Amino acid sequence: MQKVMAYLHSQEVDGERLYKSEVEIIDRIDGRQPVYIVKTADGIKCTAIYNIFTGAYYADDIYGIVDPSYRKKSDMEM
Repeated sequence: MQKVMAYLHSQEVDGERLYKSEVEIIDRIDGRQPVYIVKTADGIKCTAIYNIFTGAYYADDIYGIVDPSYRKKSDMEM
């Protein structure tokens, strides 16, 4: 699993993101805009996107929380 630096929604101050935190990419859901499932240092599993214009990941650990029992698709295959 890959670890990256991301701006967390919960750390936003007055609409600005001041610093990044390390998150672990658990899964990638392909589509028009790939969505990532990440795990924060606090153990929160949430959605994240990568913005090609800013070159940064943005994790939504407030509104994008996924079920704690979420597993990668490959983990479910036998």
